[in-house]
Amino acid sequence: MDKKTFRAEISARIAALDSDYIAESDRAILERLLELPEFINAPRVFTYLSVGREVDTVGLIEHCRRLGKTLALPISRENGAMSFALLEGALSELPVGRYGIPSPREGSNELIPENGDIIIVPALSCDVEGYRLGHGGGYYDRYLAACKAFSVGLCRETLMSVRLPRDEFDIRLNCLVTEKRIARPK
Repeated sequence: MDKKTFRAEISARIAALDSDYIAESDRAILERLLELPEFINAPRVFTYLSVGREVDTVGLIEHCRRLGKTLALPISRENGAMSFALLEGALSELPVGRYGIPSPREGSNELIPENGDIIIVPALSCDVEGYRLGHGGGYYDRYLAACKAFSVGLCRETLMSVRLPRDEFDIRLNCLVTEKRIARPK
């Protein structure tokens, strides 16, 4: 099956998920993520701000703020480029960027992930080999190709796949977190 067809199938499955399951899986995924030594030791967390039915990251952001960790959110740019900028102020004050995703303001302090940092990556689906299926823009794969941070994909267990369709430019994640497991693909 090609990515476009598979993406449509997964999107339909996401739309059909029960709200109680979403809330419970969000809670359990956050709990598992916070147990990761790579998260605990990371001084800086590069994450996405969840929209729609993505695995929720608001709780993660609030937790990081309580811990005093530096937070950065992505800014989608033209031609599939992406950067991360320091998250300052309230989430509710973020302007809406490309694709309707709240993002730091243009001109915010850009941060580049380094060894010891952690980057949290959204996914429609992941497979047991550590690959993810995103929304189709290639932003994260391009970014992760040169990223030194420890990458973690967040995915609901019911949306995990045995093997996703993939291309040569798809990047394997260091770790996957679902509500039922933490997987470190080899």
